[in-house]
Amino acid sequence: MTAAGPWPVVLVHGTRTSHSQWDLQVPTLRAAGHHATTPDLPGHGTRRGEPFTLERAEAVIEEAARDAHAATGLPVHLVGSSLGGMLAIHSAARLAAGTGGTGGALGSLVACGAATQPTPTTARLYARLIGAGDLLPSMRTGQGAFPFTWLLGRDGARAYLRGGRADLDVVAPAFAAVASLDLRAELARIPVPVTFLHGRGDQLRLHERSFAAAAPRGHLELLPYGNHMVNLVRPERFSVDLLRVLARAEREGRGTTAQGTDGADGPDAAGP
Repeated sequence: MTAAGPWPVVLVHGTRTSHSQWDLQVPTLRAAGHHATTPDLPGHGTRRGEPFTLERAEAVIEEAARDAHAATGLPVHLVGSSLGGMLAIHSAARLAAGTGGTGGALGSLVACGAATQPTPTTARLYARLIGAGDLLPSMRTGQGAFPFTWLLGRDGARAYLRGGRADLDVVAPAFAAVASLDLRAELARIPVPVTFLHGRGDQLRLHERSFAAAAPRGHLELLPYGNHMVNLVRPERFSVDLLRVLARAEREGRGTTAQGTDGADGPDAAGP
């Protein structure tokens, strides 16, 4: 992985949003020279009518990575948020292993709000919690501005909702899929730089230290701002920090990282 130029980025969204979750990062990434791709997971966005299965999610993410690699000839940064981050861990392990002829496609992994190992029980409980939120009609349909503007701000809510709000029936199979994975074992199979990039108030960073330690080249960065949807609530600051993390991964990938900088080096960062 010695090619020059910013590497392409594939950004994977979280539960019930769509590719538009990344609307506030894509212009910044492209302005910095990155080819940026934002696929929709099954059951979401342009694939809203498609049943969610782990196999189909794998195919969507890995096809996007293959296409980005083929289009640029460069390794790919895989970035995922929440559900998308857990699926990105899984697909990164498969890409690193060359599954489907993808050897050499993976350059780095960045996971946001995805450092919790779900179990079948916790996956069911979380699905019920999200279902309870749908008692508010605006939460169910995404047609009303409140409470999304209250939770995410006006710009964040617009990005979260622009691609449509996925139906509730996608939640249970999606969470069951990630609960079937051993994410620490997947991380152990990823030889490229892996960064857990979390907002301070993120509720899904329970296992962040053991997850970062499981990856051979793992980093943990705890940002001094934001919550589980950090890219939406503080988009400008997050975009700057994401670019910094991607640049570090490219330096490492090219073998130019200075001695002593292999650990996390961001604001309020904690090493694995």
